[in-house]
Amino acid sequence: MRLTRGADYGARGIMHLAAQPPETVVLVKDIASAEGLPESYLSKIFQELAKDGLVRSHRGAKGGFSLARPAEEITLRQVIEAIEGPIALNRCLSPTEGCEFGDTCPMRPVLAEAQAQMETLLRQRRSIKAGEEDDFNVRADGTSARELRIE
Repeated sequence: MRLTRGADYGARGIMHLAAQPPETVVLVKDIASAEGLPESYLSKIFQELAKDGLVRSHRGAKGGFSLARPAEEITLRQVIEAIEGPIALNRCLSPTEGCEFGDTCPMRPVLAEAQAQMETLLRQRRSIKAGEEDDFNVRADGTSARELRIE
């Protein structure tokens, strides 16, 4: 599975908000500038994140975005699915698509297991507290993996 740029940018943008003091409102242009992301695309992504209740949009002179709930309650899976929809390693595992081979496909059980493990990991990991020791620093086998930290 390969994340889209939208999911990548959304995760980076929401992690930027999480690094601010609680309830801080930040302009999209400031997030885009700080993270090196295209402002117009990030603005569209943040609208999707707002629809899913991950960020709150603030209008007016002091407008911008803030986290809609505490950072500790937002997972990487929620961010990805807000932008990309349900995670599916293959169309046979998608809730909206199907496969003509159905349950007779020998690959389906393996893909289903891989997807379940990935969903569990993404649900357990708090996406936006990047840099904390217990967030992206453990590989599936339990060994330390500092290089997995999202920054």
